[in-house]
Amino acid sequence: MARRSPNKAPAKSQKNTQSTKSSGSAAAIVEIFTASFCPHCQDAKIYMQMHKIKFKEHSLERSRDAEKRFLSLGGKKIPLLLVKGKVLRSWNQDAFEKVYKG
Repeated sequence: MARRSPNKAPAKSQKNTQSTKSSGSAAAIVEIFTASFCPHCQDAKIYMQMHKIKFKEHSLERSRDAEKRFLSLGGKKIPLLLVKGKVLRSWNQDAFEKVYKG
């Protein structure tokens, strides 16, 4: 049996961000405020990864600055998405596509 080299898990960024490759500008046009226990946050991130949509993730559990910005955007529940400057206060695929593609 051939030996496989151990796979290394991707390192987490110090800025608590995650993005997928996308054509276009280097800046993410989608930002998402999340928590690890939130299934809707996971759904949103999986959707964006599957559709190769670049996004920047802000973990409310790991960053005080993310929490402050979340609150300043009127955040009360998660996920909160900022899409092309428009705030979406929950994950709704149809609403996301309308703003993202519109």
